[in-house]
Amino acid sequence: MQMQHEFLGDVQEKLAGDPQVRAAWLTGSFGRGVADRYSDIDLHLHLHDVAAFRARAREWLEALRPLVLYKLLFDGQMINALTVDGLRIDIWLHTDPPTLDPAKVKVLFDRDGALLLAPSQETAPDRAQVAANLLAQIEEFWRCIALTPTVIGRRELLVAFTGLNVELALVADILMTGYGQPRDRGVKVLNSFLGDERRTELETALDLQGLNSASLVVAHMALAGIVRTHGPILAVRHGFAYPQALEDAVLRYVAQELQMVDWEWAPIFGATE
Repeated sequence: MQMQHEFLGDVQEKLAGDPQVRAAWLTGSFGRGVADRYSDIDLHLHLHDVAAFRARAREWLEALRPLVLYKLLFDGQMINALTVDGLRIDIWLHTDPPTLDPAKVKVLFDRDGALLLAPSQETAPDRAQVAANLLAQIEEFWRCIALTPTVIGRRELLVAFTGLNVELALVADILMTGYGQPRDRGVKVLNSFLGDERRTELETALDLQGLNSASLVVAHMALAGIVRTHGPILAVRHGFAYPQALEDAVLRYVAQELQMVDWEWAPIFGATE
């Protein structure tokens, strides 16, 4: 993490010498103390005048490291930048700082003593809402699976591949939420929340042997097999009715349509549906 630490050392010195900056803190993996060499920088600034700082922000950053990318996002409230040596930086600009959870942030400095630190009050997730979310995700997954014959029949292999990513995100969320491991880190960290067994299930499902109709059908159906296995278990666990009629209808439709293009259905789940 030498690159990140060197940048943070330089930026902290620069921020402390800038009277426009009232306070600075880190969130994300550096804020929680779990960063590694691949982590980006999530820097927050409490400013006297956000507009004035934003007007010179690119020059300000370029003085620290040459940039190859600089963008303003969210109506100019966030700066997204990439340095010439590959460091990813997000800088959030605040007029009024939020209340900060000391377990999730690292304060770099607080010139005016304006930052309010207070541990967040962790509350148990609402069981009814969790169940409703799981049911909605499972229903959406089966809706996506029902599109498999459409993209395969049209030989839209790239669309079929893109659909796998949508389905994968749904299945991962279903498994993490259903088994009580909701992800509380960025989108680039997933393994630790799935656990080895379920991670292996998903990786095996997506082991494409070339980008072709056969491999894509197998991958879509392998994800379907995972939901077919875990969905009813999670429904019992969280007290909602598993949409069995939806699953049955989707798989029946997919089987019929794939048979029209001479796809052998039987090996997918071990028996003809």
